[in-house]
Amino acid sequence: MWTNQALRNLSDKKIYSREELFQIFCAEKEDLSESAFRWTLYNLQKEQQLFRVDYDAYVTVQQEELPVYRPVYSDRGMEVREKLEDKFPELTFVIFESVLLNEFLNHQIAQNTVYVQVQKDVSSYIFDELQQEYTGSVLYKPGKNEFERYWTRDCIVVLELVSQAPMSDEKPHEMTAEKLLVDIVAEKSIAATFSPSEVPLIYASMIESYQVERRRLNRYAGRRGKTELVKKYAGGRT
Repeated sequence: MWTNQALRNLSDKKIYSREELFQIFCAEKEDLSESAFRWTLYNLQKEQQLFRVDYDAYVTVQQEELPVYRPVYSDRGMEVREKLEDKFPELTFVIFESVLLNEFLNHQIAQNTVYVQVQKDVSSYIFDELQQEYTGSVLYKPGKNEFERYWTRDCIVVLELVSQAPMSDEKPHEMTAEKLLVDIVAEKSIAATFSPSEVPLIYASMIESYQVERRRLNRYAGRRGKTELVKKYAGGRT
């Protein structure tokens, strides 16, 4: 049957979109209609020859459910977080640290940077507050050159939190997998802490190790103007 040959053309190590499957199936049956493909896709899932693992994402081998990404913060990161929580209990913010990337990198980051991403309308005020507490160690929305020039050990960087960013429901101040993957290519001061050649490794390691909701990833990439770049690094996984 033509579907068996189409399935043999699929890799058990790749995630396919619906459009990719349609093109592969059409190569075996040129007159395949959209309605016939939809029915074929339904039957293959029912027979457990294909598995839908996410929105517009299909695999040939059923996968074990991956854990949710939970960052383990340093003492410095936890200190900053607790100070903000105590003083501004209603504040919306996310904490990220450059050393969190060491889980995914070949070349480890030795000196940490703490990033506080906070809602735009109060970001300058939070910068002033942190500057009083950590004099000389806080930067506000630095570009790459400014970051490299004024960075100090255990530096704190205040950034604006992009609206509709993918946030954790259970831990609202923690970095999520989807946010991390976009921010490492969208935030210049974060990208400055590691070699750009390691970005594909970060993507591959994160996606293979943790749950990544592709709709949230793509939506946030669009918000930050990085849709094509994120698709490039995530490959067939988006």
